Amino acid sequence: MLNPLVVQNRGSAVIMPDRLYATDNADFERLLSLGFTESEAKRLLYLRDHVDEQVEYREILEESRRLNFIRWLIEHDRISR
Repeated sequence: MLNPLVVQNRGSAVIMPDRLYATDNADFERLLSLGFTESEAKRLLYLRDHVDEQVEYREILEESRRLNFIRWLIEHDRISR
């Protein structure tokens, strides 16, 4: 059985906090009322709180790739400054 406080993320495990913040309590109760188990509700709230971090990382990565491409274009005289 999987530990409900561990989320698998591309081969690595991420440990989730044991306790929910007070602001998550209403969301937690709502998920329980919809039929989710405690561990499922904790996982969903954890994932919700960390999706933004992944989105920001992807945006930074895309921007870095764009800048590298522009740098390459300038270095190879494909565009001018």
